[in-house]
Amino acid sequence: MITLQELERGLWIAADILRSHFSVTDYNKYLLRLLFLKHLSDVFEESSKAIEQEIDDQNLAWNRLNNFGVFVPECSRWSYLLRFDNNIGHALNIASQEIEDNNPHLKRIFTSIDFENKHNNFDYGQHDKILRQLIEHFSYLNLRYSNLVEPDILGKACEFLIEKFAGDSGKRSGEFYTANKIAELLINLLGVEKGMKICDPVCGVGGFLVASVNYIKQVGLNIEDVSFYGQEKGLETWVIAKINLLLHGIFDCDIRLGDTIRDPQLLKDRELMLFDRVIANPPFSLNNWGDQRDGFDPYYRFRYGVPPNNNGDFAFIQHILATLEKTGKAAIIVANGVLFRGGKEGLIRKRIIEEDLIEAVISLPPNLLYGTSILTNILIFNRNKPEQHNKKVLFIDASSKYQKIGKQNYLQTEDINSIVKSYQAFIDEEGYTKVATLKEIADNDYILNINRYVLPPKTENEKIDIKTEIIKLRELEVERAKAENDMNRYLRELGVNL
Repeated sequence: MITLQELERGLWIAADILRSHFSVTDYNKYLLRLLFLKHLSDVFEESSKAIEQEIDDQNLAWNRLNNFGVFVPECSRWSYLLRFDNNIGHALNIASQEIEDNNPHLKRIFTSIDFENKHNNFDYGQHDKILRQLIEHFSYLNLRYSNLVEPDILGKACEFLIEKFAGDSGKRSGEFYTANKIAELLINLLGVEKGMKICDPVCGVGGFLVASVNYIKQVGLNIEDVSFYGQEKGLETWVIAKINLLLHGIFDCDIRLGDTIRDPQLLKDRELMLFDRVIANPPFSLNNWGDQRDGFDPYYRFRYGVPPNNNGDFAFIQHILATLEKTGKAAIIVANGVLFRGGKEGLIRKRIIEEDLIEAVISLPPNLLYGTSILTNILIFNRNKPEQHNKKVLFIDASSKYQKIGKQNYLQTEDINSIVKSYQAFIDEEGYTKVATLKEIADNDYILNINRYVLPPKTENEKIDIKTEIIKLRELEVERAKAENDMNRYLRELGVNL
């Protein structure tokens, strides 16, 4: 049976086959699709052989859906692809088209790239040779369910590839990938219950939705008890998200392709769908986010104000608020500027605060996100605050909760537990948390910067001895009374009526 370590090693060898000839973006496209196709083929052959033995009908056994609800036609099966020594890219293109034609829910997953890859600089024969190496290498990876040490091994292998890809891609990776520990933190803060609908409107490669599934399993729910939704703008990222979710066993997940602000796709009866939980890491400070189009907001999302054209942070925040059920909650990662910028954004923030929608502001450690070291925070919105939280906002300074590994900072499990525990407690803790009233926030000009509310803990030398301070206060009061009496006496001597 294959272990996760063996599978990761096999995938990394496959990456090495491609790395010297392809860019990191291209080789990741090939690896994920071939991993997925190999698994589909192996599982289909496994189930078909079992059915054939059971019913003794070869034709019926090999012409029905597998456990993925997928039919793999003969030209898309790995055993068929192994026959080719030449024109392998063409054979893979045909395999891609056929498997999508037979399985509409896989549409565009395979055919969104050209396996013949004619734009590459090396000659056709060399390209064919590389593909042949890949097909042969993947043949040694038995990805049948019966050969997997644990059910979620393929999902973890997919995460391994995505994270490696993010690390290699540098700055661009922040556009589609958020470290899984941050995703784990967000879903643990919100919690999930049976029957809920969860959405990530800017889902990237689906990491937040995968984290939701992991949480659901931990609390004893079934995946079928919860509905998953998402939208992603980039075609390739959308494909990766679909593969990622399917390899994690999430078959009932509605991921739409399109621009969430300009063209929201998650609609029902021409209205925005509403969700119980929304988790998101929207793009920071997006320029030209979509307000220039005529009739750009038929869904009445921007009721608190239209954000400036050069910064779409509050466009995403307001979209998310517009998609929350009456009892819904959202956790959104935002750049620091969202907490204090003035102008149109300051007015929008003021209106949202006055409506008592913000439940918590959590400052995160720097350098947690790939590709950027800017300061970030989590805003938790709650349309159904507990009575004791009404007209209050909890501030948590979690900026020191991390471990540095190499150049990157990472949340640890104990950091996540500490932050979630403080959020659930909703009390003051010196140097770490502060419950502020809306009046206090208004007195601070509706600025939500953590350092306005959570002060650094006092050192031993700074701690107050109450008895000593009272004695000092009494002495000062006596001195003040004596000084006032002396001043009044001098004024009377000068003829001033008091």
